[in-house]
Order: sequence, then C-alpha cells, then structure tokens
Amino acid sequence: MPHQITLLLLLLHVALMLHSLPAEAVRVRKKVPRTRSCLDLPEEILEQMFGRLSVGVMSAFHHALQLEPRDKLNLTCPTAARDAADGKARLPVNLLSISPWADSFLLKRRRVNGISYDPARYPRYIPEAYCLCQGCLAGPHGEDRRRLRSTPVFAPSVVLRRTGSCAGGRHSYAEVYVSIPVGCTCVPRLEKDPDGRAANQINTFQSPGRSN
Repeated sequence: MPHQITLLLLLLHVALMLHSLPAEAVRVRKKVPRTRSCLDLPEEILEQMFGRLSVGVMSAFHHALQLEPRDKLNLTCPTAARDAADGKARLPVNLLSISPWADSFLLKRRRVNGISYDPARYPRYIPEAYCLCQGCLAGPHGEDRRRLRSTPVFAPSVVLRRTGSCAGGRHSYAEVYVSIPVGCTCVPRLEKDPDGRAANQINTFQSPGRSN
C-alpha cells in the first residue's frame, strides 16, 4: 500500500511540473506539408489534344508549301538575276511568288516577344511567314516594284495555352485562338494627289502603254 501511495504522489508531482511549464516549452512536432511541383503533360498527350483541335491544319499547310530548307534559305529579297540562275531550278511556292516569303524558324531564338516560340504553349514552335521584300517582284524582269507593297496574310488557328492551375500534379491547358502569318501577298501602296486625297488605286496597276 505505501508503494502505491508513493507512485501516485510521484505521478501527481510530474503532472504538476508539466502543467507549470510555459506553452512554448511544450513543442509538438507538426508535419510540414510537402510541396509538389507541377509537371507538364506528356508530349504524347499534348499532341493528341492539339491534334483534335487543329486536325493537323497547320502541319499540313506547312508541308504543302514545300518551303526551302532552312540551311539553304536566302533571307534577302530575290533580285532580277534569280531568273537566270534559278530558271532551270524548281523553286518552292514561297519563292515563286511576286511577294516571296520565308518562315521564321531561324529567328525564333532572337524573337523574345514574338509568337514563334513560347514554352507555355503547345505547339511551342510555330512557323511564321515574313515577307522578304518591301515591294513586289512585279517588274518586267522580276525587279522589285516599290509602288507595290508586300504584306503578310494571316490565318486563324488554335493553340493550347498553359493555365495557372495544377490538376493531379500536372499543368492544365486551355484552347486559345490566334492569328498566324502564313504567307505574303502584293497590295498597292496608297498614293496621294497634290490636294492630299488618296489617288485611285486602279492606276497603280495600269500598264505603261495605257494613258488616262
């Protein structure tokens, strides 16, 4: 019996000591939540999602043009001498045009704010057309006519844009519609009469042998 009383007194003493300690002294270990990084979707999944949206329109368009290989691409406006040098060669469609253009894959690393490369978009690389000439190769011998102007032609397309949400440890994507330059065309420059009014654009295409 005395041993039981001694044990009870000892337990009571320990309980009083713990109760008298400040709250800061009693530390309870809490589990630190583990932050999981949000990973990107697998390339195969992104390709399937994009394929259902675009049905391969952009890829088919780019291959149908038979663009010049990038290592052989001339990034300057062709001259009239190209007829003699390339007369027997089979030029791609983009270089046969009087408003020749090329794609901007070569410039994707230089264009920080452009649409050519975006790591938060799928596809991350998109070929953009840019005009090689300021005017149009509409002269009798294919020379550059500055009375005409080469301008980009835009086509609507759809891309996948990464959102800020993370589902199941993976980034979420949403479809976004954009306009992409796919080629170039030739348009007349607006000329002004002495009184400041715009001249008739039909006169721009008037042949040299005709008079008003």
